[in-house]
Amino acid sequence: MRKIAAITFGCKINQYETSCVIDSFVKHGYELTEFDQPADIFIINSCTVTNRTDQKSRTALRKALKWKEINPHTVVVITGCYAQRNYDEIAALGDIDLIVDNNKKDKIYDLVDAITDHKIAKKEYFEDILSQENFSELSTTNLPERSRAFVKVQDGCDYYCTYCAIPFARGHSRSRDPEKVLKQIKLLVENGYHEFVLAGINLGLYGQEKDGNYHLVDLLEDIEAIEGVEIIRLSSVEPQLFSDKLLDFFRRSKKMAHHFHIPLQSGSDTILEKMERKYTSNFFKKNLDNIYKIYPDAAIGIDLIVGFPGETEELFKETYTFLENLDFTYLHLFSYSKRSGTPAAAMSNQIHGDEKKRRINLLHELSNRKTEEYLNKIIAEKTTLKGVIEHRKDDQISTGLSDHYIRFYVKEKLPQRSVINMEIFGKYSDGVEVKVI
Repeated sequence: MRKIAAITFGCKINQYETSCVIDSFVKHGYELTEFDQPADIFIINSCTVTNRTDQKSRTALRKALKWKEINPHTVVVITGCYAQRNYDEIAALGDIDLIVDNNKKDKIYDLVDAITDHKIAKKEYFEDILSQENFSELSTTNLPERSRAFVKVQDGCDYYCTYCAIPFARGHSRSRDPEKVLKQIKLLVENGYHEFVLAGINLGLYGQEKDGNYHLVDLLEDIEAIEGVEIIRLSSVEPQLFSDKLLDFFRRSKKMAHHFHIPLQSGSDTILEKMERKYTSNFFKKNLDNIYKIYPDAAIGIDLIVGFPGETEELFKETYTFLENLDFTYLHLFSYSKRSGTPAAAMSNQIHGDEKKRRINLLHELSNRKTEEYLNKIIAEKTTLKGVIEHRKDDQISTGLSDHYIRFYVKEKLPQRSVINMEIFGKYSDGVEVKVI
């Protein structure tokens, strides 16, 4: 049997796309194998968020090329954001069969089939992502070992923050046809999935580039109406895109997870302006206040970039103090990394790596305190949780991630993907022990 090996770097969108690509090969008789084992096809789905992810992508590519040296019939494919931004650099690394642009991941199987039959040349299909106007349809109803279904509905971004290379790697905002989203979700429900995570590069822009009035809130309304959908979760939404209509939907929804992940990036208005973010720290706080009015028990995760050029100790303290006084659940921390071609890369007063590490350590401690405070709060308030069973920790304990982003443990044998409502006993391991209601 022919074998395929694939590796993914970066965001969950990349992971979803890789799952879809693998599924297309498996349907044609390929067997999935580990990346450090011999294979007929090696696929690298790269990332360019930081220098470190660039390096990881190159390392994986060199590993695949070593297998090709052993067996010249091996096909090596690289795609993703690092590949999109660095075609010539990647092409110079060795005998790579396919460098696939970010809007043709849906065609990887056909391209591999064509190139192995010598039907196409290597470069004739790679295009400038900024010229792409249509959403590349990637779908699967097979998500092995996953309890919740991750569904990509949007790609690209029309916000050009000064630190970010992603708009140049993903292109302009493009939205998936709602009919295709809803069809996939219905098929996933039939296959036993009950929790759905909607994702996009800038999810809140869903539908806004198209004529008409069908936006993210309308898609959510239609997903909520599907029988068998129990929990809907949003991967990440920009603070300025929590519209009044979206907030009103949250008030009415019976299926939305009480968990939101919202990029802040800095708590200093000076730095936010240099980043060309589209809000102030005060606006961000008011946005959280609006969510807490609807869901007082909501878990709020926050993205933050540490060590942006010109972030003095005083400006860092502004961010720290802002967060210390803010009600949230956890931080997702990024150390600022220069991205070639972005305005921030050319800015003066770049911050030394050791200083970034010091600041990140301080913020990690703050994040841990906030998580502990949130955990104590939902235990004290006896918050009812809902969640999907992921797997059994051992023969006697089942576990999952609740709709409040708290890991739960239940001392029962329960089937994977089953949906349960729970009451909390108390703390357990890295989450809470619960009893099924």
